[in-house]
Amino acid sequence: MDTDTRTDLEYLLQADLLANVIPALGTEQWQPLYVSQHSRPDRFGLYCALLGGPAAEQAVQRDGWDLKIGDGFPGFSGGYARDGKIDATYHRFGDSRGVRPLVVYHDFRGVFPDYVELCEEFRHYHNLADDPKRGLLLDFDDSGYEIEVARIAPKQVDVRLRYLKQFLAGTQLHLGIYIDSVRYSKIPLDQIAEDQRELIVQQEFLRYRRDIVKCDHIPEYATFSRVLSTVVIPPGPLERAGIWPFEPADDREVTFIVGVDGDGEPVEHTSNHEKLGTYFGANADAPHYLTPIYFRKEVLGKYYGDPDRYSVSDGRLSCFALWGCQIDNNHPTHVVVFLGDLGRDLPYEERLHWKQFNVPPEGGVSEPNYRRSFLAQWAAPQAPDLILREEYERLNKCWHKSQGWPPFLKPAAGDTHLLETIHIPVTNSQSELDEQVLALTKLLIDSLNEKEIESHGGTGEAGEKGITKFARFLTATGFEQTEAVVSFLRDLQALRSAGSGHRKGKRYDQIIADLGIDPKNKPAVMSRLLEEATVVLSALGLKYCTDYRPVGCA
Repeated sequence: MDTDTRTDLEYLLQADLLANVIPALGTEQWQPLYVSQHSRPDRFGLYCALLGGPAAEQAVQRDGWDLKIGDGFPGFSGGYARDGKIDATYHRFGDSRGVRPLVVYHDFRGVFPDYVELCEEFRHYHNLADDPKRGLLLDFDDSGYEIEVARIAPKQVDVRLRYLKQFLAGTQLHLGIYIDSVRYSKIPLDQIAEDQRELIVQQEFLRYRRDIVKCDHIPEYATFSRVLSTVVIPPGPLERAGIWPFEPADDREVTFIVGVDGDGEPVEHTSNHEKLGTYFGANADAPHYLTPIYFRKEVLGKYYGDPDRYSVSDGRLSCFALWGCQIDNNHPTHVVVFLGDLGRDLPYEERLHWKQFNVPPEGGVSEPNYRRSFLAQWAAPQAPDLILREEYERLNKCWHKSQGWPPFLKPAAGDTHLLETIHIPVTNSQSELDEQVLALTKLLIDSLNEKEIESHGGTGEAGEKGITKFARFLTATGFEQTEAVVSFLRDLQALRSAGSGHRKGKRYDQIIADLGIDPKNKPAVMSRLLEEATVVLSALGLKYCTDYRPVGCA
């Protein structure tokens, strides 16, 4: 028999299906629950059903499917009683044997497009988000990143095995997976060994049969084979249900540097808060829960770079409403977090991120953090970026209250994150400095409320820019520091222009030199710009707002 015929025979015998596909059911990361493939005249169908009670025991005792595609809807059984009244029993899934659908196929006989969906209980069990446009059911990890749980297409439904197994454990139902596969061949029946024409295999959770018979209904084919298969996936123990109170505990620990030994080598200790010392005498030989752990400022770069997901505010880092952790970002050289907070409040993956930037202790904590954490006192921020954020919001609110209009407009849709993410660069790169100068310029210049400023300061020449309009307003209203404010804004605009794709020139160098900061120290340059901007905002607040108090004086 030549190679082509031998390959055709393997196809007719459905060797790949019997040797690879069926044994893999219930073992791979993605489990198909519904497949409908038709390449005429061949066809392949896969479906599933949840089985309870006698149905689970009988599933592999016979050939055939316990649930047909399109079945499983609510209905009644029974009939007419002798007195003419209907005697019917309602069945939630149209079946009294303990068979129910996991995949629901909706057929509207052509008047509306057919579609498939996973049963509502599965979606609710895992609290999955439904994204019908992409055909996905989604879960989310501890940082809010998507986890695809189910992929739903018109001809195929696949579910991530871990979520499927958890659902089976929680419901204590078996899952029956059924296959009906038909393949046609031109090989005559007399070329098929008799012991190959019928094959039946039965195991504890598996049954399949393959039959090869003569084809009389399609002239161009001599034979066809059919495989009917049932694979039953039993539920695991209830402890694997995956949801409360059976959520798997994540006991993975991450250590951080708590000090140095006599040779100056770093000493690490677990951040598991249950293994740390407390003021109540627990774990007396372990480092205290409130041991300060130090990190390079770069640790926050990840969070500043994804403002839709993370928020870095004065003394706190958070991710949506999923988690939050107290941090000391008022420290002048590092970010400091208490050891116990690292272990209690950050997910495991986030602790791994922080560990990359961990350094030996470098002194105490900032004054605001000390007062807030140990004295339970209110404390204003000290870091220039955090002060600027608070001063900006305070000025805008107080000015609006006093004057009836805000000096700065709300940012455009794409810039809503600017105030929350403006910061002293966490690296010494020019690109990060340019990015932050651009953000500061958008906040202080591009956001000027030019319409109100012009209406209260007088109309100038056509084509005037926002700074010129603002200068006229300040002069017209008797602001004594107009020259200093306008000079700062023009310098900031010049820095922005140089940082937006143009070559740095003498003007740029002179502005940086006037700040009195080493131009090679990019964080220090931005820090001074933020300080200067805060002075401007405070001066404006004291002039134009009633009962205005700069940050730190409230």
